[in-house]
Amino acid sequence: MVKPMPRKAKAPSPLTNLSEKEIAQLREIDERLSRVAQERRASLTRPSVHAEQTFGSITFRYETVRCGKKNCTRCPHGPYWYAYWKENGRTRSRYVGRILPTKAREVYEEKQRAKLDRVKTA
Repeated sequence: MVKPMPRKAKAPSPLTNLSEKEIAQLREIDERLSRVAQERRASLTRPSVHAEQTFGSITFRYETVRCGKKNCTRCPHGPYWYAYWKENGRTRSRYVGRILPTKAREVYEEKQRAKLDRVKTA
């Protein structure tokens, strides 16, 4: 006859020693992490455009992108500036970099200032 092994007493949860304030802080952290995870999952499906500026026939977009590597834990990357234009009926794009070209940046900043002025006067 085999004797059953004695059961070990369950160790108390480390959360029982926390104050109400610490528990509230943990809940806030949990909510923030959940929000970030949800935003990250949403951004995995499409690039996220942070800003867009048209300069002549070229549109500049400030967007985050996925690298496409299977095990990448840092996606999405960026944001980076990309230029878009039409050529022979097709949309073409080119990576510009982290910094927008000077002329396009000046136009973009001018429009942002005008937008802020409209908001302030309204």
